[in-house]
Amino acid sequence: MKKLTVILVVISLLLLVGCIPSYEPGGLDLPDNYEFPETNGTDIPIAATPTPASNVVLPGEPPSNITWMSPGKVLIGNFYPGARAEYPVTIHNGNDWEASFSVTYRYPDHVGDNYTKPSIETQEWVIIADTTPVLASGETRNILVVLAMPEGATSSSSKWEFWVSVVDTTQEGSVTTELCCRWIVDMRPS
Repeated sequence: MKKLTVILVVISLLLLVGCIPSYEPGGLDLPDNYEFPETNGTDIPIAATPTPASNVVLPGEPPSNITWMSPGKVLIGNFYPGARAEYPVTIHNGNDWEASFSVTYRYPDHVGDNYTKPSIETQEWVIIADTTPVLASGETRNILVVLAMPEGATSSSSKWEFWVSVVDTTQEGSVTTELCCRWIVDMRPS
């Protein structure tokens, strides 16, 4: 009880000094239909179960109001000439309007430790199922990306990396955002 009293005194002093903003019921950006939990005479809720709102992102859920892609990294192990690896890249249009995107092979700006940049012919091995998808506002879509190394091809390194780039081509202005997924390849020992 003594510990609780000390904590309450410290919080009260911080509120008086202005270090912590005071709470006012109308001060939060909550939906009109949000219901505050019942309390037992204190400010501590009896059942602190949040009511999700459309603009609230719960842990583990991707945001709906921004454009994003997933995953950020694809790991390919035991790869070899003649092999094929495929994985979908997920794109979400967080704009309030329909947006066109460009999905392309991208030579990396940098690579992870112990990895090298890919050889020039690597771009010919990457197949993107839909390079110019058009997504409605709030739409999420999977785009299949395939890495198909031809039989007899050689790699300059046993560990290399390339990127898959996603750009919103409907962006206007002087700033353009590019999202990239890293594809990290470990070749099978020969």
